[in-house]
Amino acid sequence: MNKLVLTLLTTSLISLLTSLAVSGLIIKLMSDQGLGQQIRSWGPTLHAHKSGTPTMGGLAILAGIGISSFLLWLFSPEENHYLALFLLGGFGFGLIGFSDDLLSILRGQSQGLSPAEKIGSQVVFSLGLIFLAFHLLETPNQVLLPFIGREIFLSPPWFHTLATFVIVGTVNGVNLSDGLDGLAGGGVVITLAGFALLGPLELLPVLAISVAATVGFLWHNLFPADIFLGDTGSFALGGIIATAAVVTRTELFLPLFGGLFVLDTLSVIIQVPYYKITGSRVFKISPLHHHFESAEGIDYSYLLPEVEWAEPKVTGRLWIVHLILGSIGLAGYFCCF
Repeated sequence: MNKLVLTLLTTSLISLLTSLAVSGLIIKLMSDQGLGQQIRSWGPTLHAHKSGTPTMGGLAILAGIGISSFLLWLFSPEENHYLALFLLGGFGFGLIGFSDDLLSILRGQSQGLSPAEKIGSQVVFSLGLIFLAFHLLETPNQVLLPFIGREIFLSPPWFHTLATFVIVGTVNGVNLSDGLDGLAGGGVVITLAGFALLGPLELLPVLAISVAATVGFLWHNLFPADIFLGDTGSFALGGIIATAAVVTRTELFLPLFGGLFVLDTLSVIIQVPYYKITGSRVFKISPLHHHFESAEGIDYSYLLPEVEWAEPKVTGRLWIVHLILGSIGLAGYFCCF
């Protein structure tokens, strides 16, 4: 236990400080070169003033995780099967996001990779992650059922389908939630902290360094943000969350553990077809987090039109909702398993 505590403290501190320092370096380098995020047009000019803010902050998170992972490998080589899975989940999906961010910056526009290229790449990495899980874990296709206290064994084809859907959905859910300063990063910290409570103990170090790296980045990302996650960070963190779900066999708990990301995703799924069919809106703007902000230029009726909160209040309140949903998920786990 003493070795575990020392490992947790040492590697987490190194991860946090590395992420903190690399975030600052990215801010300086991109600011000096006049490079930054191109803000999408959502109809009204909601966040146009943020255009040009340095992005690809996910590189700082991956730097912290990468250095600390090497130390974990030195300290506890017997637990490399967990480490390998999380490195593939984080760095694999982070590579897709980095490609998207880089193309976006080079082209000077908000879109880098096409949607088909993103989804196709995510499916490939998902299948690679599942393949590795079958070689490193015992019965990864044993899935726990929330609140029921039962587990089911899925045949490989059904498990591959479920796991791929969960992984790709989680990665894109975190990406959709990266629209307010600190929102996605804070949500990721809450979700990973929840997974850390599930165990096993051998999983704690890799989750701890992931949380620490995200916290180091959040120092610069909280309102008003000096740097954004970019797809590099949101894809990488989504991959890490999805890996945690696969390792702990809690894929079906993700609607609660990842409540914020699910709500944002559902709001887009509801809004887009409804608007195309009726010409009206359910939400002021989707994803959901933008619905609670002030936005001029929308004349359609929508849900709760009188709600207009400042960005930090939206972020803080959605963190609270996310925490409540995650707590319900933990209750559904510990009451039955």
